[in-house]
Amino acid sequence: MKLTAILLLFFYTAMQAETISWYGSFKSALYTARNKNRPIFVVVVKRNCDECRQLFAGTLREERIVRKINEKMVPVIVTKEDENYPVELLYTLVYPTIFLLSPQEVIIKPPISGAIDANLLEKKIFDE
Repeated sequence: MKLTAILLLFFYTAMQAETISWYGSFKSALYTARNKNRPIFVVVVKRNCDECRQLFAGTLREERIVRKINEKMVPVIVTKEDENYPVELLYTLVYPTIFLLSPQEVIIKPPISGAIDANLLEKKIFDE
């Protein structure tokens, strides 16, 4: 079921002109982040989450956001139900929640949760 949801999300976003190159596994994203020395952009979601769907249908489709994530980060989607990621590090009760981690699995910026628009994402994650 989880794989089906990820595949549907992938095909939905693949229909767009420019899309984020998502990793479906935290372990794969971590490996790539360490090899490329890039931060990991982690989106933690749960099933049947309207705000999660809105995030992927809106904010994470905006061209300026897509470009920044693809060029500077290693993006990965993890689901609450999966737990095949460092749950104790990426703990949240609000979905979606975005974490920015170093390749050494250290939180770089405070996580942001809930309804996340492009301006908030830029301010909280991309502003330096």
